[in-house]
Amino acid sequence: MLRLERCIALAAALACDPEQAPEAADAVEFDDEAEDLAAPPRPSETYSGWTPFTSEEYPPIGCDPGSLVTRFGCRGSYCDNVRLYCTPSGQASGSAYWTGYFSEEGYDYRQCDAGFWLSAIACRGSYCDNIALQCTYYPQVTPRNCYWTGWVSEEGGGELPFRGVQCHGSYCDNKRFFVCQK
Repeated sequence: MLRLERCIALAAALACDPEQAPEAADAVEFDDEAEDLAAPPRPSETYSGWTPFTSEEYPPIGCDPGSLVTRFGCRGSYCDNVRLYCTPSGQASGSAYWTGYFSEEGYDYRQCDAGFWLSAIACRGSYCDNIALQCTYYPQVTPRNCYWTGWVSEEGGGELPFRGVQCHGSYCDNKRFFVCQK
């Protein structure tokens, strides 16, 4: 479990700006017209530690049951190839669902519902332009000190359990994450 001091230091290092956070997901009505395809399939493989990279050419990637996404990485033009770092939570996981795909056009983020945490990611469109998130229920993991990180691209990501992702820039090049201390 992360200590508050580490959380504050990480927030400062990532240049977090909670005032720039989008409205809560339940306060926004999403236009799902662009989400005409079915949800991505279950990740074919799951991992603890770093997953392999994925993009629109490859299947979704995700964490082992009981693991939370604690880091994000990408490389290539427009942050084309993405991967996740999975850390065991020490808790049993429950049901899961996929969000609709999103990008910088229109509603540019998705956030997992209360009690759910990011567990997998899927891409479609050039340069992984459209992203879908798999959210998994962890009833014993309580979010605290939640905020949006600063924007990242090929340079890296945060190190706390993720609950949401937002993008902007061509092909969803820049991403920031809704993270919480657990």
